[in-house]
Amino acid sequence: MKNLIKYLLFLIFLYVLWFFVLGYFSFLLFFMFLSLLLLCLLLSVIPMRKTTIAMKIKPHHCLRNENMTLTFYRQSHTFIDCGKILIDYQIVDVFSNVVTQKCIILNDQEQDVTIASPHCGHYHIQVRLIQCFDLLQCFSISKKVSLQQSFDVMPHYYPIDAIAQEVYTYDSQDNSSLIHQKGDDYSEIFEIRSYREGDELKHIHWNMSSKFQELFVKVGSEPLQEKWLFVMEYKENNEFYDEQFDYFYSLCVSLLKVNKTFEIVTSSHYPLQTQSVDSLDKLHVLIKWMMKNPIKSLDFSLLPHSYCLIHGQDLEVHHQ
Repeated sequence: MKNLIKYLLFLIFLYVLWFFVLGYFSFLLFFMFLSLLLLCLLLSVIPMRKTTIAMKIKPHHCLRNENMTLTFYRQSHTFIDCGKILIDYQIVDVFSNVVTQKCIILNDQEQDVTIASPHCGHYHIQVRLIQCFDLLQCFSISKKVSLQQSFDVMPHYYPIDAIAQEVYTYDSQDNSSLIHQKGDDYSEIFEIRSYREGDELKHIHWNMSSKFQELFVKVGSEPLQEKWLFVMEYKENNEFYDEQFDYFYSLCVSLLKVNKTFEIVTSSHYPLQTQSVDSLDKLHVLIKWMMKNPIKSLDFSLLPHSYCLIHGQDLEVHHQ
C-alpha cells in the first residue's frame, strides 16, 4: 500500500507539471508512468492468483539449542512471476501455545529462515496466509493457504552412572523376593496336578502317583522378573522439563549401555500403555512419541506396584 501511495503521488506530480507547463515532454512522462502502472497490473493479475508457496525444514529433529533451517519456495505456474510474496508463519508447540510468529518477504525463488530451538518438544510450523504483490509492488492479493511442517527438539545426554547404579542396587535387592510362574525350569516345581491327556510321561510324579493310585504330573516354574517401568509427566515447555528430559534420556541410555531393558509408560489412560525399550533407536522413537503425546497428569491408580517416577532431575523408585 505504501508503494501504491508513493506511485500515485508521483503521478499526481507529473499531472500537475503537465497541467501548468503544458509541454509535450511532461505529458509524455505522465502518460508513460500511468501506462507502466496499468501494464504491470495487467501482467501481474494472473501470476498473483496462480502463485503459491511450499516449505521444507532440514532436519526434522535436532538437539536443544541447535538451529534448524526452514526454506520457503515460490511455486508459479505462469511464464511471468509476480512480485514479492509476504509470508506470515507461526511456530506452535504441542500444547497449542504460539512460540514464534513472524513475517518474511520472499523476493527470489527461495528464502531460508533460521529456526531456534531453546526447549525440548514437538513443534508445528504453520502458514495460513500469504500476500502476493504485482511487479511494482503497488497492488496485492491475499491468499489463504494451509501449510504445516513439524519437527522435534531432542534432549541432551550426560553421564549419570551413579544414578543408574542406584537402580541396579535396588534391582538386585528386589530379586531376592521374586515370585514364580509356570515355566520350563523343573529344578523348582511350581505345582503338582492331575495327569491330563497330552502331558509328557517324563513329568509324571511317580512317588505321588503310586501313593494315591492316580497319575500326577509336575509343573515347572520360572522367575517372574519385573522390568523397570519409567513414567513422567510433561505439562509445558520450559527449563524444568528440559532438565527432566535430559535426565530421563541420560538414565535410559546408561541402562541400555549395560544391556538392561526397561519399559516406558506412553499413555496413562485406561488401559495403561507401555512400550519396552531394548535399543537406542527404539528409545528415540518413544521420546518423540512422548513429546508429541504428552502425559499431562498421571493416574497413579493405573500404575503397577513397582515403577520409577521421573520428576525434574529426581528419580523416585516406588515399590509396594
